[in-house]
Amino acid sequence: MATKRLEMIFKNQMGTTTKIAVDNARADLTQEEVQTAMQAIIDKNIFETNKGELAGIDSARIVTTDIEEIVL
Repeated sequence: MATKRLEMIFKNQMGTTTKIAVDNARADLTQEEVQTAMQAIIDKNIFETNKGELAGIDSARIVTTDIEEIVL
């Protein structure tokens, strides 16, 4: 069974990137929904990393993992 993970990649105050991943993302997520959620995370200053606060949106992606069990 395939699982989908939403990976949201932010720029932080030190100029590097920080990734926040959410498992079991909906298959029908839209660009607007993801961008709105990422901007809300930045605006509300919810997370602080060891490289400072989240300062901007870098990118986002859906990672699909398909696991096939092997019977031994």
